[in-house]
Amino acid sequence: MSIRERTTKLVARRHDLNYFKRMSPLRAWQWWLAAAALIVAFVWFSGSEFLHGAQALSAGPMSNSHAVFGARCELCHVPVVSATGWTPSFGMRKRVPDSACLQCHAAPAHHPMETTENPTCGSCHTEHIGSMHLAAVADSNCTQCHAQLQSRSGVPRIAASIHSFAGDHPELQPLREASDADRRAATALVFNHAEHMKAGLKGPDGPVTLECATCHTATLNTDGRRGSGFAPVTFERSCRSCHTLQFDAHIQAEAPHGKVEDDAAFVTKSIADFAATHPEVVSAEIRNWPPEAMLPAKAPMPPPHSTQEWIANRIARADIILWRERCGLCHKAADGGVAFDAETMALPVFAPVKQPQQWLTSAVFSHTAHQALACAECHTQALTSASEHDVMMPAIATCRKCHDGRSSPQGPAVTAGHAESGCFLCHIYHGPEQAGLTTKGLSFAQMLRQ
Repeated sequence: MSIRERTTKLVARRHDLNYFKRMSPLRAWQWWLAAAALIVAFVWFSGSEFLHGAQALSAGPMSNSHAVFGARCELCHVPVVSATGWTPSFGMRKRVPDSACLQCHAAPAHHPMETTENPTCGSCHTEHIGSMHLAAVADSNCTQCHAQLQSRSGVPRIAASIHSFAGDHPELQPLREASDADRRAATALVFNHAEHMKAGLKGPDGPVTLECATCHTATLNTDGRRGSGFAPVTFERSCRSCHTLQFDAHIQAEAPHGKVEDDAAFVTKSIADFAATHPEVVSAEIRNWPPEAMLPAKAPMPPPHSTQEWIANRIARADIILWRERCGLCHKAADGGVAFDAETMALPVFAPVKQPQQWLTSAVFSHTAHQALACAECHTQALTSASEHDVMMPAIATCRKCHDGRSSPQGPAVTAGHAESGCFLCHIYHGPEQAGLTTKGLSFAQMLRQ
């Protein structure tokens, strides 16, 4: 009996090599199910596009400020396939071009001559994440440049490495950079906060105890509500009630708080008018010149023998009282010397008042948001300051007591007692020159591109 020879080729011929080319029932069902799934997905997508438009592709709800455009995605998003004369647009690109934002917002670049690059609007102001304020951007949008700041000029004019307010943010600029000369030039008034904060000061109607709000009053908005800053301290509103400008015992009217020339003219006219309307008082004083009419800090003038001499004497006395005792109490001489010389009796030349209204020129601050705190909680130096040269801004350590970096508008909730410390709270990315919304005078239909 011969043995059958088995070769590789003979064995291979036993297998059907066309098995995978023939359709089996199971394979047929797989193909039909896959095709049906694609058809259902296409019908669902087309139906959603038809019924809901591009909202079917929305990543989330719109912010409150942009809710009016919620159904018009094409106002901001560029279509994947633009519409033609007979076909609609299809799809929406994720990235919104800056040109769409600039249609409504006047937002100049962020220091274009200093920074080496500027991010797009959408990279910082993230939409479709709820009704949060779009300006409340995450610190990471700022630190992507400011952690290692590069400038076109090569040397940044500000701190080049800042990662967070609670961490390595430098001391506030007015406290960090203001020299003694700058502080002396910041004001031309002599003022002592500590003296004015003492209890039982002499007031017009008896002892008074002043508070910070007695002189520092908040600004008012156009609707009459409290503003975020403070109005300038004026003599008429804050000082005159205690520091009168009365210059003569016979005249109840006080001198105006204005130009020296105008005040001098007011004094001269007032005394001359009094002499004209009260000749009996003038005659009585000429006959019996009272000792209190002697000029302080000046050699006694001879008693007057006529109405004109009486007027000249009263004017000289009023000038000394007004310029040296009243105005000289707070105002400095322009040349740094004596403001009024009682010997020459020349009109004084006071230094112009320079009252800074805003120390933080590179940031914004709202006193309204902090009005629950007592002023002395932050401005602690006001209770002890005896010099007008003191800059009584709170140091950054005071701010960090609440703004400690443990709360974020886009982060998880934390326990109470930790105020938000994001960059956006104090710094305006687009600069103070931004105009906000553009004023194009559009109608509703034009604004919505209808």
